[in-house]
Amino acid sequence: MKIKSYGKGSQENIKKLEDTFKIKIPKDYAEFLLTHNGADIDDGIFYVRDLDQKILMGGFYGVVLDSEYLGLLYQNEEYGDDIPDSSLLIGCNPGSGWLLLVNDGENDGIWFYDHNYFFPKSSDELNTYFICETFTEFMEMLETTSPPPPPKE
Repeated sequence: MKIKSYGKGSQENIKKLEDTFKIKIPKDYAEFLLTHNGADIDDGIFYVRDLDQKILMGGFYGVVLDSEYLGLLYQNEEYGDDIPDSSLLIGCNPGSGWLLLVNDGENDGIWFYDHNYFFPKSSDELNTYFICETFTEFMEMLETTSPPPPPKE
């Protein structure tokens, strides 16, 4: 996997995200934003167990950007009605599926949101699939292209 960083993020913009969307950004994801401010990802693949699919990663939205379209604020203001409370759209794959960070205490983790119903299993009733519990695990998966361990019982 290759990370093409958008530069450096800012603590002020992370705080603005938290306040605007009423979510606490996990430490590992906040560190990524401070270090990379979002990024394009080359040769990174993640695995969605419920779809039994490996999916190519596209990129992560940033907190400080000239292009609004690639920004976390824009994406979450534009599409916020489509996602649950206590969650953020944090990135996408080339097929326009979204990565969703959920931090609600019950469903915490990184999820794949197939909002275009690309996969035959997706429907109005089910189009969001758990990937892993932490952003760190997700990044390790992109690096190794291996599935995460089974969820904890």
